[in-house]
Amino acid sequence: MCKKYVYQIKGVLEKPNKEVGGFRVAVCTADVLELVDVPAEIFKPELLAYFKYRLSVNNYLDVRKLPDNIANQLRTPMNEWLDYWVCNGNRS
Repeated sequence: MCKKYVYQIKGVLEKPNKEVGGFRVAVCTADVLELVDVPAEIFKPELLAYFKYRLSVNNYLDVRKLPDNIANQLRTPMNEWLDYWVCNGNRS
């Protein structure tokens, strides 16, 4: 059985070429609080292009205020990736 957890997206990781490299997420279980880098490869290219554009317009992006369709495209693969990460004990 997998541990229960909560997470909060802390920010977008940028590569030197200004591409989106992933997302930094704080993951908290009953035992641990850890920062995890979720890789960009699990997201659709269109979603990454949206974040690249938004960051080019404004260096600050509040992920709590994303449009619902964007938030869903972000959270669905992230939830699946984090479920696997937490359930398999992939802590550093």
